This record gives sequence, C-alpha cells and structure tokens, in this order.
Amino acid sequence: MREDREDMQNFFNPRSVAIFGSMKEGKTALEIVKNLVEGGFEGDIYPISQSGGKVFGLEIYTDFRNLEIDLAVIAIPSPSIPPLLENLGRQGVKAAIIISAGFSEVGNFEEEEKIKKIAREYRMRVVGPNCAGIMNTENNLFTSIEVRALAGNTAFITQSGALGGAVLMMAEELGFGFSKFVSYGNRCDVGEADLISYLRDDPQTKVITLYIEGLPEGRKFLKEARETVTKKPIIAIKAGKHEAGRRATTSHTGSLAGEDRIYEVAFKQFGILRVEDLEEMFDLSRGLLSYPRIEGKSIAVVTNAGGPAVMTTDKLEDLGLEVPEPSSALKDKLKDLLPPHVSLRNPFDLLAYGSAETFSSVIKAIAPEYDALIVIFVPTAYMDSVRIAQAVGEAKESIDKPLFTCFMAGRLVEGGIEELKRYGIPNYKTGERCAKVIHQIVLQAQKNR
Repeated sequence: MREDREDMQNFFNPRSVAIFGSMKEGKTALEIVKNLVEGGFEGDIYPISQSGGKVFGLEIYTDFRNLEIDLAVIAIPSPSIPPLLENLGRQGVKAAIIISAGFSEVGNFEEEEKIKKIAREYRMRVVGPNCAGIMNTENNLFTSIEVRALAGNTAFITQSGALGGAVLMMAEELGFGFSKFVSYGNRCDVGEADLISYLRDDPQTKVITLYIEGLPEGRKFLKEARETVTKKPIIAIKAGKHEAGRRATTSHTGSLAGEDRIYEVAFKQFGILRVEDLEEMFDLSRGLLSYPRIEGKSIAVVTNAGGPAVMTTDKLEDLGLEVPEPSSALKDKLKDLLPPHVSLRNPFDLLAYGSAETFSSVIKAIAPEYDALIVIFVPTAYMDSVRIAQAVGEAKESIDKPLFTCFMAGRLVEGGIEELKRYGIPNYKTGERCAKVIHQIVLQAQKNR
C-alpha cells in the first residue's frame, strides 16, 4: 500500500502539470490553466496545444517530448486520447487526469478499454475519463474545471463532476473549505478505494466525504474503509436507492448502482456514516471537524425558547439518544443560579431570563453530567446575539464536552453565528439538525470502541 500511496502523489503533489487541449477562449483546457495560474500553483505549468503562442504569460508548447511532466491533464477529443497516453507512457509520465467525455458513459467501452490497457502497460495511474479533475488546496493545485475550493480539512470525492461543482459552490456560500477535491468520473483506473487509502494518511484531511453511484470494487473499497475509519471518519452519500435512480446512474456514468440494502448493511458494518443529502453531509462534516467523538448518549438542551427545544428533544429521543433529568445535586446547584420560576428540568428552559450570564453559568453547571450539549437561542428584537454567542463560547472553553448551537434565525442572529465560528462551535439552523449530527458521531464512536 505504501507503493500505491507513492503512485498517487503525482496527482496531489506534482512539481509540474501539462494541460493538453485547445487554448481558445471558453475551452476546457484554457479554464484549467487559468485555475492553476490564478490559484497560485507554484510548480511548472505547461499549456500544450498545436496553436502555439502564449496564454496568461505562459508559453504554449506544441511539443511535450522534452518536458519533465509529473501530471498530465487531458481535454482533447476522445479518439485522440489513447495515442496521446501511449506517447506519455513512453516518456515516463505516471499520472493523467482525463477530463474528456465520450467513453463508457455513452456506451463507448472499446475506447475506455484502450485507456486501461495503456495504463497497465506503462504503470500509469489515470483519473477519469469524464471527470472534473482534482484539487489540493494545501499547495494551490486546481487541475479542475470547477470553481476553486476554499482551504479546509474535509476531502470530497465524487463520481459526478456536475455534483462536485455544485458542492464547491454551496461550500463557498457556507465558507466551508476542503483539503482535497476529486471528481473521478468513469473510474477506468483510480477509484474510491485508492483515494481513501491515500487520504487516510493525509495530515490535512480530517474527514473524508464521498458521493458514489456504485462500487464495482466493493470488497477492495470496504477493506480500505475498515482501516480508514479507525483514523478518520468517512461520510457517504449513496445515490440510486430506487429503480429510477439506478437507471439514472447507469446512463450518467455507466455505473451499476446495485441493491441499496446491500450498501446500507455494508456501510453500517464497516463504520461508514451514510447521509441522505448534501445538507446532511455539510452538517456532519462540520460537527466531526469540531468533535470527532462523543462518548455517550446523554444530551442536555439549554434554551430560551420552549417550542424549538421540545422539537429538538423529540428528535433526540427518536434517534435513540437520551435527554435525562438532572441529578438532585445539580438541581440544587441550579436553584442558586436561576430565578425561582425557571424550570430545573432537561431541557433547561431559561425563558426570558436567558441573559448571556445565565446561559454561561448554566452551561458550566450542567456539563459534568452530560455527554454533549445543545444550546438553542431565539432572540427578541432587543437581545444582542453577539453577546450571547460570546458567553456561550467562553463557557465552551471552560468545559470538556461537545457543544452545538442553534441560533435561530435570520438577520437577528447573523452576528452571533459569526462569533460562534471564532470559538469553533458548529451552529445549525434547527435543533433537530444538531440532534442528527450528534447521533451520527455517537454511532461512529460506538463502532470504533
């Protein structure tokens, strides 16, 4: 596996990148060169096209035979790709990304088989074809046609390039960053198993997320996943749950989706955290980045709004988590902190008395009895969400338990949510979303005991 990891290095840490394709305005190859230049890649960039000339201050090479190339990115018509790969293989190039479509996804299996044969012959690793490329934000490598990712600690691997682009744009809106981004398309060579094996030991990556439509190498993937989840979590969206979805995946990338129940059982057995959609993927990624483990199921809810707390409590218990009453000793302690009419039960509803100081003192008092806390804050027009967030953040720094927040909603809490980010507290739009994240993290911890 060490050898496999070294094979993958040229995709993520190349010293030089050659981009093959038209350098005319609006063409894929030009956009990739632009991404590399504007993204700040410090290695050598070689645009290669028969047109010659210059682009973004770089010479356009018409001949690549005298160039030292670590990574080739190919965006030329599909019939021309096998002979180009053959020449690259003879030159000793060990990694290629094929952006071009027109292969197994449209029934052209013969051309894709040629690519596989050439890759095996020259021990060349290939990502694609029919993909959106690779990004490594650590070294400003953006060999992709998509919007450049923000830097972060989550890797995203996707079979669908279009979905990958949508995820990157959603992440940009959320201010969410990625360590690595890989769109692998038809998976003629490099697939999910190779990628999670590489990412397992990548120090920049703390969480691995996947969008998959099928797993032709299921055993290999699960073997790598079993080893990986002991070091860092894997979150997966598996598309094609029902018949219509399976038909769509077959026509989309030529993938065979398979029976969904098999994936469901396998994911649970091997510790892969399955989510239903992108919203859940982002939610869980943010939660895991802040709190990789939650050791138990006992959850406290602190709130100044009864209704949202009731819905959150229902969701927690629906998921098999516990919302236990405080001990007699803790109730006695809370009596000294709270006005006489405030309930001393869990959820801890502070009512209108929920000042910044009250939130802080209650959080500190109850934390020793619970495994995780959810703080729900709904402001009135005169309440300062920033001050509440500061108090919650300062309290969080003095306890050793995971703390999640739901500051709801709109412009009255915008400043507070920004303040929570400073303290590394994940905030969610509803308490129910907090509950779902906690549930998944608890399951992950139980699986890895």
